[in-house]
Amino acid sequence: MKKTLMALLVAATFSQASAQSVQIRDAFREMPDSLMPYLSKNNRLDFIDFLDSGMKAEVRNQLGGTSQMLSIADDSLSIQMNPSLRVDMIAMDSVVAVVETFLVDSIYGESRVHYYSATWQPVAQPVLTEAQQQRIRRLEMQNILKRDDDLLNKR
Repeated sequence: MKKTLMALLVAATFSQASAQSVQIRDAFREMPDSLMPYLSKNNRLDFIDFLDSGMKAEVRNQLGGTSQMLSIADDSLSIQMNPSLRVDMIAMDSVVAVVETFLVDSIYGESRVHYYSATWQPVAQPVLTEAQQQRIRRLEMQNILKRDDDLLNKR
């Protein structure tokens, strides 16, 4: 009986630890360079420091261009990697969703969503609530529609 109770206690402790919410700042700091080759770890740290200091968060990326962090909140961030690529990250429970939106000089854009654990291991089919799924869909469409509005206003 004692062994069973102890096993349940240990299992509950591990499940609580694995279900803890991901903090987007921590996840972004620890993100492997291979998942976002545009930016080095120092670039990512600079982004956070610049925004926290009230400065424009702009860095020279690994390809010699300029990338800008547009916003950071407790559970999300947004980066304009270049004029054609925007990356948004959303922390949802123990999953980080990375939405890459490719914006082209037309009325069409395309988004890809990748899911990762807090330790940046790929997650194939995360269990998301309807609200979380809607948030991701809204973000995908918002990025594409914003780009369309910008293009139409230039013409």
